[in-house]
Amino acid sequence: MDNDKKKKDPEGEEGPAEAKGEGDKEAEKKEEEETSKLGRFIQKYHTFLSSFVIGVAGLIATSIWQYRQSEVARRTADSQQHVAETQAENQWRIEKAEILSKNLQVLSAQTGNVEQRYGVLLSLARGSILDPELAVSYALELGKENPDYMQSVLANTAGKDYARLSRAFVMSCEQRYGIARNVGVCSTDRLSARSDAIAQLIADETQAAMSQGQPGPLVMLKDERDVQQNVQRLSALFWATLTDMYERRLWNELNRFQSYSPGARLVSALVLAAARTGEFVSTDEAKKLDAFHDQQTQWLSKYLMATGCDAECKGKIVEVMVSHYDESLGDYDAAMKKLLESPRAQSGNAVSRLHARLLWCQVHEVDLQPLRDNVLVPAAKEMYERPKPDQTTVDDLVGLMALVPEPAATEKQQLDAWRALLSALDKPGSRYGKVFRDRRATAQRERLAPPPAMKKVSFCGIPETVPAATE
Repeated sequence: MDNDKKKKDPEGEEGPAEAKGEGDKEAEKKEEEETSKLGRFIQKYHTFLSSFVIGVAGLIATSIWQYRQSEVARRTADSQQHVAETQAENQWRIEKAEILSKNLQVLSAQTGNVEQRYGVLLSLARGSILDPELAVSYALELGKENPDYMQSVLANTAGKDYARLSRAFVMSCEQRYGIARNVGVCSTDRLSARSDAIAQLIADETQAAMSQGQPGPLVMLKDERDVQQNVQRLSALFWATLTDMYERRLWNELNRFQSYSPGARLVSALVLAAARTGEFVSTDEAKKLDAFHDQQTQWLSKYLMATGCDAECKGKIVEVMVSHYDESLGDYDAAMKKLLESPRAQSGNAVSRLHARLLWCQVHEVDLQPLRDNVLVPAAKEMYERPKPDQTTVDDLVGLMALVPEPAATEKQQLDAWRALLSALDKPGSRYGKVFRDRRATAQRERLAPPPAMKKVSFCGIPETVPAATE
């Protein structure tokens, strides 16, 4: 039996091995069949497959080639366009140079046909052939003969320098002093017509620029320090702009003007305070105008006394105010009185400038009367009557009073106030009465025989210039 088992065991062991071998063979056979299918497919369709692969490769290569060719063509076109633009620009420069060379003699002529010069200059300005700086220079020269032609050329000149126009704006004696005299300092009045045309151009372009949200000529008011140094000229330059806005009641435009910069706010406050001329309006509008002017006056008073406006700044602002004092209808009174009553460190420059203006009669009578009656006399009286008055300040105010004439007999109230103050200054123990008389006598001597350097600025004894009649 053991032998039989042994015989059977090998058989039993060999059975599974044979089954396993048969399974592998079947898998191999199946794989061979599948491989043979792919092989048969390749063998059968090899021509198609080779054509397909070659076609795809060719399509890719063609696409790459076409892309590169398009890039080359694009670069070539860009290069040709750039070359064409450069050539056109160079050609235009050559043509501009030729045009300028042909017309330069006409533009440079100081005498001759004004119409011809105007036509040539206007054409060059409109075509942007002439550099803006040159266009402005030629226009300003043309303006000496015909301000209207100058204004037309400047209006058609793009990119002009407004600071250049500001420097070319020459104030007349009327604008500087509120009065004109036939003296040396007023010799520049011959350019007043040109300056008026510049101011009108500034007015037109300021409003046009503001309507488009651009600063335009307001760039001249951006630097507050520069405005303080040139406040009298800039106020005169923008006078037409601001008075036109005020007369047309363009409050939004005025607000935008004032909010542009502190310098613009200063110029507008000075001009608008003198813009009220007692116009006849309804009760409601009068209240609005009063509130508006009160606002301007309060701002100006604060600015004048602020530390940001130094002594020189205060002195230059006072000169603007004095030249238009009557026009302000009292709006300058509070600021002027407060400044003259302040310590010498603050008011010194203003007192010196006002002293010179009064000494050489550079204040019009209509401006002098309200300044005397509403500021000088009340301020001197107030300072003198203080328990411990500042002697320097009282000396200054009494000295200024000595330079103005006594109120006329018809001005009873003002004359009474004047005489009452002089009586107080002459009280026993007071030296100010003598100060008044000494300085009044000194002023009279200097006016009769001014020093050589002051003869061209002294208006005393010179009749007022009557403007020429216009047709």
